[in-house]
Amino acid sequence: MALPTEKIVSDWRRDGAACLRQVFDQAWLDLLEEGVETSRIAPSELSKDYAKDGEGSFFTDHAMHRRVPQIRDFIANSPIAEIGARLLEAEKVNLIDDHLLVKEPGTANPTYWHQDQPYFNFVGEDYCSFWIPLDPVDETNGTLRFVIGSHLWKKEFKPVLIGKGEVVEQADKFDGLAPDIDGNPNDYETRTWDLTPGDCLAFHGKMLHGAYPNLSSGSPRRAISIRLTGDDIVWHPRQYAPAESDQPGLTPGGPIDCEDYPIVWPVDQQTI
Repeated sequence: MALPTEKIVSDWRRDGAACLRQVFDQAWLDLLEEGVETSRIAPSELSKDYAKDGEGSFFTDHAMHRRVPQIRDFIANSPIAEIGARLLEAEKVNLIDDHLLVKEPGTANPTYWHQDQPYFNFVGEDYCSFWIPLDPVDETNGTLRFVIGSHLWKKEFKPVLIGKGEVVEQADKFDGLAPDIDGNPNDYETRTWDLTPGDCLAFHGKMLHGAYPNLSSGSPRRAISIRLTGDDIVWHPRQYAPAESDQPGLTPGGPIDCEDYPIVWPVDQQTI
């Protein structure tokens, strides 16, 4: 396994997103596929489908590692935790969430512009989301889009329902709504990558991103997002945290180490 080079780490910190090529071999992808199928057959109470009836499917679920052995095995034993530690330059890495995102062919729902961090009960800068596709992806079937450098704006925007674009009124106000990126394309630098299985995208928790709809006729887009945090993240309860069914007994401003947010790096301290 090749860890991210110093240049990739530097580019990731500057741009807020990086494409890592062929970091997972076929055995790890097979394990993820098994876990995804298990999750889809027996979804959790956190699952939902954003698509309109009869117009494809945009299925999501969370926290699969708590009930699906293959997902837990991947997070604990694949290279992802060490890659996260390298990008975050962290002494310790915690798992925050794993998130299944499946857009079937003919699904017109985009993923609306948002940041990941406002959906969780944490504050700090050491937050990295990994987006791992199980299918080839491009603009036709739903690859991600990023606003380069948006993680440095010192802004956190009010959450939306990612598959509908509706503002979550019960969420904290944050810094208001995200800007209209698509309505003002000349004001922002956006970037996308085409991916093949084995690749992944890594991006900061405050990075503005979205995804295209899947308007293809026969190309599914299955992906898992795994969210990791580093040394400066502390507990900060919010009014809206949809990936959490229960509140762990943590202290505001204190560390997040607990059963719900296990340590995944270094290996000798793992609690997952």
